[in-house]
Amino acid sequence: MMNKKLITVKSIYFILIFCLFSFLIFFLFWNQFSSKEVNEIQSIRGELAPTFITKTIKGEEFSLQFNNSNATIITFWASWCPPCRKELPILDEISNENTHVKIIGVNIDGDIRDAEKFIDQYNISFISVIDEDFITIKYGVSKIPETFFIDQNGQIISRVSGNLTKDKIKNLIP
Repeated sequence: MMNKKLITVKSIYFILIFCLFSFLIFFLFWNQFSSKEVNEIQSIRGELAPTFITKTIKGEEFSLQFNNSNATIITFWASWCPPCRKELPILDEISNENTHVKIIGVNIDGDIRDAEKFIDQYNISFISVIDEDFITIKYGVSKIPETFFIDQNGQIISRVSGNLTKDKIKNLIP
């Protein structure tokens, strides 16, 4: 009788731990992929944006330097990220409307074919590169989408974590 009671107590503990773990996983996914437009905008005047050398999604060499007269927007994205799926077409519109702004996407997909399909599906025309040079680490990216607004001298003006609307992007362009 005692042995059966011990098994029942162990089963209850196992079920409780499993439920707690399941709730934690659900909460993390819900928090990451909820469609709320909550943005964390940080002003970072004076910090220089890291340069990098990598390849584009199409396999061409790419080097980012800030010795130009254009403002730059760098966005970190993945094809599986729902907020990124909303934001990249908006950034593409901004890119086509503003010749004085250079937009660069840094893709973090594990399989580049997924990124290529996304770019083709949404007709994204701005340059997207592969994170071969630990670009996410250099920029301190903690979640996606994360977007950096950089002036023509290479100084980070602001950093936004989360969804961006077209109006918000236009207001943040240096």
